[in-house]
Amino acid sequence: MQEKPRFEINSLDLAVLLREISASHPRYVSQAYRGVDSSYIIRLKGTEDVRDLKMIPSKAIFLAPGVYQVHGQLDDLTSSLRRYLKGCVLKSAEQVTGERIARLRFERGGVVYGLIIEVFPGGGLNLLDERGVVLLSTGLRRGEPYAWPARKATVSGREDALALLSSVDGKIKVGVALARELGLGTKYSNEVLARTGVNPSKKVAELDAGEREKIADGVGYLFKLLENPRPTAYRAGDVYVTFAPFPLIHLDKKGFEEVHTASLNEAVSLVYESYIQAVRVSEHRQKIEEEVRRIEKEIAEKRTLADQLRLRAQELKEQASILHMRLAELKDLWAEIRAGGSPSGVVKSLDRSTGVAILELDGKTVQLSIREPVTIQIDRLFKNAKTTMKGVENLLSEISELEARASRLKSTISVPRTVEVVEVRRRRTEWFHRYRWSMTSGGRLIVLGKDASSNMRLLKKHLEKGDIVLHAEIRGSPVAILKDGAGAGDEEIREAATLCASFSRAWREGLSGMSVYWVEPHQISFTPPEGMYLPRGSFIIKPPKNYIHVQLQICVGYSEKLGPIVGVESWVRTEAVVYAVLSPGQEDASKVARILAAKVGEVLRLGENRIRPNDFEALIPYGKCRVLRWSP
Repeated sequence: MQEKPRFEINSLDLAVLLREISASHPRYVSQAYRGVDSSYIIRLKGTEDVRDLKMIPSKAIFLAPGVYQVHGQLDDLTSSLRRYLKGCVLKSAEQVTGERIARLRFERGGVVYGLIIEVFPGGGLNLLDERGVVLLSTGLRRGEPYAWPARKATVSGREDALALLSSVDGKIKVGVALARELGLGTKYSNEVLARTGVNPSKKVAELDAGEREKIADGVGYLFKLLENPRPTAYRAGDVYVTFAPFPLIHLDKKGFEEVHTASLNEAVSLVYESYIQAVRVSEHRQKIEEEVRRIEKEIAEKRTLADQLRLRAQELKEQASILHMRLAELKDLWAEIRAGGSPSGVVKSLDRSTGVAILELDGKTVQLSIREPVTIQIDRLFKNAKTTMKGVENLLSEISELEARASRLKSTISVPRTVEVVEVRRRRTEWFHRYRWSMTSGGRLIVLGKDASSNMRLLKKHLEKGDIVLHAEIRGSPVAILKDGAGAGDEEIREAATLCASFSRAWREGLSGMSVYWVEPHQISFTPPEGMYLPRGSFIIKPPKNYIHVQLQICVGYSEKLGPIVGVESWVRTEAVVYAVLSPGQEDASKVARILAAKVGEVLRLGENRIRPNDFEALIPYGKCRVLRWSP
């Protein structure tokens, strides 16, 4: 029997999670969703990014690294959450002392709401007004005041641990005492004992003074580690099994791989996704196994019936054969019976009222009707034997189909991993994020238009004195502005020109090189000379033009700070953890993007589907390319 998947957030974990969520303020609610795992999701927009707060009553709460792209069916409670919380600002995220209860405070226009998420078994999600009255709930009655749990004693350091060790039942094992009585939970109880070298099975009464001091010191040290977290997720193969605010010695000894994360919320997200996948696999396996058992039972029943019918067909055929071999004798016998005689020998009994004769032939007992010719009865026996065997064949065919179906079902027990996609979504905080942008190796900003209208908007709104404007010598070229380009050297201008040419139609045409010219702002005019017509979306460039010939080549990569980026290799390689150098070609950009996303996920240990291939594909001109090389 397979072990049931487990996932748990204890009170120590919850304290760190909520501290991190509070540190990410200010954030406001833009939407609420139902997750595909029946969770509740609140989308929170911050100054730099957009992230989903995922809440699973009785199980978990965490701030995902990004946003979930797939949602479940909207229910009444989620619709009401939208109505109450949309537009609210998340003001605080706190733990109810010592409990696995999170309390989130939202405000909008002087109205205050409290969102209570209980992550203990059987817990729920409750929205309260500022008086503490339930507005929405997964399990409580609306209009009733929320009943806060009675404050209980908690362990917060060495002295508390020492005092509780002296007061608990001495018959309890020390591992159980730390986990249950001190409220550390199994994970941190095991860690304290691993660090102190005390046997978890030892009873509290058996601890000497030195061991008690060691345990108390271990508990005190654990709380110090919680003050300065080093969030860590642990995995076995490709499955994340647990998390902690700091590295755990007892898990290292078990051979789990450590994966350090930017926050405990991210670590919890990784482990929860693995857990929910394991639950889906377990449920799928159970469903398949139940169906296979039902099919196997049906096969056994049909096989038993087929064996019975086969024997019956054999009996009928044998009877018919014996009768056929002794047909002449039977005809004489039938004539004697019809004449009123009572023959003996093969006739064991004769009932004239029912017309039934019981015969003993060659050791076989046969029942015949004296009212019907023997030949007709023999034919009927042969026909019944044949019909019965046809039934056997049909049953064997059905058994074969059922066996094939069971085999197919067994092959689907191990389903492929399907992790919810979390898109890392950063908010546009700079004006140039509306355009295509990059940087030179010297740190100057390059901004390119995406189409004719954005070309004009870029020139009219953002071209300033000291910039330079670049344009490729081909129809359909983007406008590029090198900010502060007047002070740039030849190499930086070449880098900006390379990007400008690469995002022109020259890439689509498969050209290896292209001429690009650059001019200063005063050479750009949107007013045609008198008597001339200037088409909408066009502009005039006054001479002279400064030409430069460049090779078409770009570099697409992923920066932990900036996300997916594009530019020349000399800049991208200083920012990106993984990148690809590309030139015009016929390889599908989506394929390259998928490989790049997979490489990023592998290097950063982000798990499956954390990086969207579409984000890289959008940076590759015209959807086609050729990979020159990958980053080392």
